[in-house]
Amino acid sequence: MSYLVLARQWRPQVFEEVIGQRFITQTLQNAISQNRVPHAFLFTGARGVGKTSTARILAKALNCEYGPQPNPCNQCTNCKEITDGISMDVIEIDGASNRGIEEIRELRENVRYTPAKSHYKIYIIDEVHMLTKEAFNALLKTLEEPPSHIIFIFATTEPHKIPATILSRCQRYDFKRIPLKEVIESLKRIVEKEGIQISPRSLQVIAKESEGSMRDAQSLLDQVISYAGNEIRDEDITEVLGLIDQKIISDTIEAIANRNGQRCVEIVNHIYHYGYDIQRFCQDLLQALRNLILIKVSKHPGTFMELPPEGFEEIKRQAERFQFEQLNHLFSLLLKGEEEIAQSTFPRTMLEITLIRMATLPPVLPIDEILKRLEEIGKATPIRVSTRPEEIRAQANGFESIPFPPKEDLPKKSVGIKSEEKAVRKEDIFLNVGTESSSREETKDIEIYRQERTLEESREVSAEVWRGLVDFTRARNPILGSFLVLGNPIHLSDERVEIGFEKDSFHYDRILEKGNLNQFELICQEYFKKRTKVVISSLERGTRGSGGISSMEKGQRVKGEEQFQNSRDRDGLIQEALRLFDGRIVEK
Repeated sequence: MSYLVLARQWRPQVFEEVIGQRFITQTLQNAISQNRVPHAFLFTGARGVGKTSTARILAKALNCEYGPQPNPCNQCTNCKEITDGISMDVIEIDGASNRGIEEIRELRENVRYTPAKSHYKIYIIDEVHMLTKEAFNALLKTLEEPPSHIIFIFATTEPHKIPATILSRCQRYDFKRIPLKEVIESLKRIVEKEGIQISPRSLQVIAKESEGSMRDAQSLLDQVISYAGNEIRDEDITEVLGLIDQKIISDTIEAIANRNGQRCVEIVNHIYHYGYDIQRFCQDLLQALRNLILIKVSKHPGTFMELPPEGFEEIKRQAERFQFEQLNHLFSLLLKGEEEIAQSTFPRTMLEITLIRMATLPPVLPIDEILKRLEEIGKATPIRVSTRPEEIRAQANGFESIPFPPKEDLPKKSVGIKSEEKAVRKEDIFLNVGTESSSREETKDIEIYRQERTLEESREVSAEVWRGLVDFTRARNPILGSFLVLGNPIHLSDERVEIGFEKDSFHYDRILEKGNLNQFELICQEYFKKRTKVVISSLERGTRGSGGISSMEKGQRVKGEEQFQNSRDRDGLIQEALRLFDGRIVEK
């Protein structure tokens, strides 16, 4: 007799043996007990979770010689024939092979005939989503009003491909993936019955690899037994299934935590040497990072991780070495790297570079810490520069608002004094200001210097306000912003904005249009956070407002900034040359 694989040997024969689908089996048993069995079922769910097995058990329960009853006896002729797949009244159809309209027409003809020796004629159509659109249409009328002796049971892994007209005519049951714990318990019963020696850790690895499919778990166990015999070691599992040893994943996490790029390269070399799947390694490492993140964000992370107690403690220990922001960044780097590895012709090199990037990632400061440092900087420098013209004028009139410059920062030539002798005397004045030796003329020179310096700062602040208004207008209305660039600010405050344009110019006429002027007034009110009046004045050609910035000044400022940038770049090149050639600057 040929060997029967574990998945067929351990196929459920009663509803209680169906693992992980208790709510479905209970509903079906209640429907049979209450004689409320519908004429069409739809079983959906992932592969290997018990859809076809449940359909067969339901067929046996309905056609049992002692039934219908909540559980089949599995002893009568009908139950045995259905179990062996030879019953004339339970027809199993593969939707992928019988997907055309001709097969459905034949089915429609056969449903008219009564069962040979059972209560019902039951059609089990597996992978029903494979039927063509025409085949589904041909089935509609029969499915809606079949004969009383006909029951349809459809099974599929892709219910979204089934037309809504079919779905509405069926009673739908969604099969869930089987929990890891229940898969392990089932495998444990199988190995005990078969006399196989295997560690709980190996059982967990097999169950985790099955991804909630009982049939996949049984097939993997069958494969491992074929390789290792009745005594299975943990190493046999990784060799047969081509899995990455969890110790390698743990070592990689440690290398990243230690910022050890060399160790990361050694791990990649080990993976490549032993022929492990690089993409599978990336997936396992992503899963490990996901577990570390869950520990950071969840109060009860164990409920979301399928790990043994010792593995969970190891993950908790590793999570203490990282911050959440760092783990989030590492996950993003690895996810992007995994995509690049899948598309690269040099996957090993890409994996090395990705791990090195992760290991050398600079520390990431939390947002709260950044805000806290900014607040400390703000407290350390409480100086406020006013942008309101009336406040600027007030500052210009008060001596106490301008601090005395340090000795080293004093100009060698004071404002309004031409001779070098007076410049030296003025420096002495600054140093001795407020003393009894200060003369009235010297005090007047200090006042002139302060006022002119304050007015210069006021002009710079006004220029800053004007640039801000222009940029703000460009963002809100690019056309108005382009007009504003060619205007000259005459007066800027949060109550009144006066701008001059050359008389009879195109921009002057356009800005005065009612729609544009109203729009600009609204923009100014939004910018200054106050009800602001806008005045547009005409200027003679070549004239600018008293509070504005001339085109010449703008050009000089831009030119100066360009010269400063060029100078800085040139100095950078000089410093780099000195560093490369170990040189020094010699003044002649």
